[in-house]
Amino acid sequence: MFLLGLFLLLVTAAVWKLLPALVEHRRKCRLAKSFPGWPANWLLGNLPQYFPHEKLVFKFRDYIAAERHKVTRSWLGPFKLIINIHHPEAARQVLKTPKSKMVHGIFAPWLGDGLLLTEGDKWARNRRLLTPGFHFSILKPYVLVYNECVQTLVNKWTEKARCGESFSVFPTMSLLSLDIILKCAFSYNSMCQEVGSKQRPYVSAVQELCGLIFDRVLNPLYMSDWVYSLTPAGRRMKKLCNLVHKHAERVIQERRKALKLDVTEGKIERKEVFAAVAKQGRYLDFLDILLSSEDEEGIGLSDLEIRDEVDTFMFEGHDTTATGISWTLYCLAKHPEHQQKIREEVNRVLDGRDRVEYEDLKELQYTLWCIKEALRIYPPVPNILREAGEDTDVCGHTIPKGVLVGISMYSIHHHPDIWENPEDYDPLRFRPDAVDRRDPYAFLAFSAGSRNCIGQNFAINEMKVVIATLMQRFQVSLEGDDGKELELIPPVILRPKDDVRLKVELL
Repeated sequence: MFLLGLFLLLVTAAVWKLLPALVEHRRKCRLAKSFPGWPANWLLGNLPQYFPHEKLVFKFRDYIAAERHKVTRSWLGPFKLIINIHHPEAARQVLKTPKSKMVHGIFAPWLGDGLLLTEGDKWARNRRLLTPGFHFSILKPYVLVYNECVQTLVNKWTEKARCGESFSVFPTMSLLSLDIILKCAFSYNSMCQEVGSKQRPYVSAVQELCGLIFDRVLNPLYMSDWVYSLTPAGRRMKKLCNLVHKHAERVIQERRKALKLDVTEGKIERKEVFAAVAKQGRYLDFLDILLSSEDEEGIGLSDLEIRDEVDTFMFEGHDTTATGISWTLYCLAKHPEHQQKIREEVNRVLDGRDRVEYEDLKELQYTLWCIKEALRIYPPVPNILREAGEDTDVCGHTIPKGVLVGISMYSIHHHPDIWENPEDYDPLRFRPDAVDRRDPYAFLAFSAGSRNCIGQNFAINEMKVVIATLMQRFQVSLEGDDGKELELIPPVILRPKDDVRLKVELL
């Protein structure tokens, strides 16, 4: 009798706990019916349409082009609903919603509670503290770093040109961007372009972590933190996170000592940091700014907060920028007439010089248009996830509270209601008069609104220097271009499924 009573009690408790979830699920299903979308299987939902991944962006693109939808819904299995955003009007409304807990869980072991993942008051405080680190006076000396690092690449490309060798563009740009970000983040000379990443454990770890995160997003079984922690990939992720965290912590402590800052008194004056850096004869880097940041109450960032922001800067400023440069070179290789226009602009602006200076950047307008048009067609971050904190009305539909919201930069950048002939590469779309006529949320390569990319000027300046320098010296073409559209792998960072190889000729 006791066992029967216990059993009934457990069943009642389970039903009591499950009942609200079932009621909420029925409500989500009812609201989801108003959204257009692919027909869903009762068990798998729309998962079959998500595979193979390299076809997904084209499926969505062609579907949206045909139906002109602004929002759609997808079911990932029988219970997981995701609302997809394909239009600036809808994006404007949902970009204010919080980041997805799923995204936080994937990135948090590496990036901690840095600016990319944190929310609420802490995000607002840290955004204020970090904003001075991207002031033009701080960014200006970085142009020297860009020039130094791209010169290493020029030397390598010169040898390739003389030998007639082709090379993979994405790995090459990844090493270049990593070289730059390490020097700008904490003045670390990795020499990764010369010796490769494998001889530098920290550099190699950063690259491998990007790959592990990419692979995790592709595997539905890895969404559970517990399951992932038991896999070889999960154990490797933990090991690499420990490595990069220890490296960052060591660099932070060494920098404090190098600046001879006494942290026992608590407050670190920014003018002391600036004076110490000037005495050492170097430029301010991102770490200097973090060490000297303080809020209105005179409270600075803890070592853990500094580490999280350095790791976030490494991730956001490395792979995305490298991918943006790679896609720009790919587009220019396919459209050599735009290479020539950039070359003419660069030669006019530099007037005989072979290095780009900070004052030149604002004059490289056509170069910027070419970069932005490449980022429109191939946005390095093709999707971002949010989570509806409350029921949200979007374009005549209601997104239920707690539902995942996927903002598809790729779909928005290719929506035929916004972009005429969206598959054509046309840099003139970014002339000031054309930009003024468009919705500001039509181009989201750096997101938009209050949570737009804090480092977008850093990234744009880097891309300008790299593209301008390379176009001044080389003619770029694709090896084995058969005219077919590249298959794309969309999660995290937009990459081609197959290798993209370039050939260069000296001018």
